[in-house]
Amino acid sequence: MRRWSRILIVAVPALLLLPATALIATVSLPLPIGIAVTTCAAAAHATLLLVHRAPTVTLLLITALIAAQAVLTAFFVLLPSSALILLALHAAAARGSGRVAIAVAALAPVLTTARYAMDPTVTGSGFGPAPWLLGVALLAVCAVAVLMGLLRRAELRTAALLEERLDFVRRDQDNRQRQAASAERSRISGELHDVLGHSLTVIVAQARVARFIPARTAPALEVIEETARTSLRELRQTLRTLQEGHADAPSPAPVTPDALAERMRGLGLSVERRVQGVPRRLNSDSELALGRFLQEGLTNALRHGTGGVEWIEDWRDDLVVIRLSNPVAGDATTGDGTGLGLPAMQKRIAAVGGHVEVASDGPFTVIAVLPYAESTALGTEAVR
Repeated sequence: MRRWSRILIVAVPALLLLPATALIATVSLPLPIGIAVTTCAAAAHATLLLVHRAPTVTLLLITALIAAQAVLTAFFVLLPSSALILLALHAAAARGSGRVAIAVAALAPVLTTARYAMDPTVTGSGFGPAPWLLGVALLAVCAVAVLMGLLRRAELRTAALLEERLDFVRRDQDNRQRQAASAERSRISGELHDVLGHSLTVIVAQARVARFIPARTAPALEVIEETARTSLRELRQTLRTLQEGHADAPSPAPVTPDALAERMRGLGLSVERRVQGVPRRLNSDSELALGRFLQEGLTNALRHGTGGVEWIEDWRDDLVVIRLSNPVAGDATTGDGTGLGLPAMQKRIAAVGGHVEVASDGPFTVIAVLPYAESTALGTEAVR
């Protein structure tokens, strides 16, 4: 389309103006001068091929060629092809140098009017308009061409700014989508880790019991069976939340603190639990985050620990502090796990307004600090 527009912008003025220019030049002037003037006019038309790539250069070349025509003629004559300067002024003001366009629009009418006023053939004939009237008319026509070009420049600039803004919006949307996808992948990996990590640790521990302690084989297999069923049920529910139409489905709730403590004791982990202050009922999101924290912390203690777990709950006026401590062999954060446990704990607690602290000097300790707003006081016996 742009190629055809370039052809048309040269062909149409050439068809409309160049034949009349050639006729006037060859009839009114001596033949050699007429041919030279016609050649300058043809060159000016051909210069329009550059108007899209170099509008300012095109304006200067057309102005020079029109000036050459004025120099070649022995008397004042305004050839039709001189109108090309209006197209060049518009193009330069729109896409080139606005200052050059304004300068040419101001100087060209003045010089043309001076040439008209000083031509003896014009002053002696008594025909034609007054010089000042011709000057005003030429200035007005050139000013209109420049103003139209400046309006086109503003339109092009607005379109460019709009395109740039749309591009920024598109890139911002792409970044948000990538961040959302990354957050969703992180959430999914955390859910799967929470569901499978604890269950598989229990299964492995009970399999060892069944293997090395024949008298406890049957109970161990029962625990393995029940743990596997629970894990499958929670896994199905987690996967269901990822399906279309189930994005808002609740996450599987972990076992209660009482049941979790009894289960870990049944697996051979010594758990000493102490409750300080008055326990409160948390909202569902906070309860889920706290339950996952306890489940992950006790599972890590079972997997990496070498002794019992000290579990302290400190229920204060505006927050609860949960501390899990146990001795470990080596660094519990660099064991044979996936490395997702601690980051998942930290993200879950942070999502409900709390934070997790880790201390590895001495017994390995993880501390969850979870604020709560309006909550209902429960009896201490209700959570023990």
